[in-house]
Amino acid sequence: MKKIFISTILLLLFSSVLFASKVEGKWEATVDTDNGPFSFTAEYVVNGEKISGVLSSEMGSVDFSDGKISGEEFEYSFYIDSSKIVHKGKWVDGKLEIKSSGDYGESEFKMTRLKKE
Repeated sequence: MKKIFISTILLLLFSSVLFASKVEGKWEATVDTDNGPFSFTAEYVVNGEKISGVLSSEMGSVDFSDGKISGEEFEYSFYIDSSKIVHKGKWVDGKLEIKSSGDYGESEFKMTRLKKE
């Protein structure tokens, strides 16, 4: 019984580390908006169960550091002007599926990993 418990804990820890390594790195997305397509990149850094990073576009960049990863899902928030935006995501088939919500409403988009230069 003790071996099964320890094996289960180790499997969960390994799964979390494996998932985190799938998310860490640089990703890109294009979102359709009322003003036309908006492209940006996200560079994620994972440290244990925490995720931080920077979102960048032609309009500038914004940092976030309050994110967390739990299982195969992650969440973080950031501010543009005084509006809080929340991204809830998960890794699915090599892409990140993100649900974004804020004062503007809600949207969904997928991010693809940028190839290393």
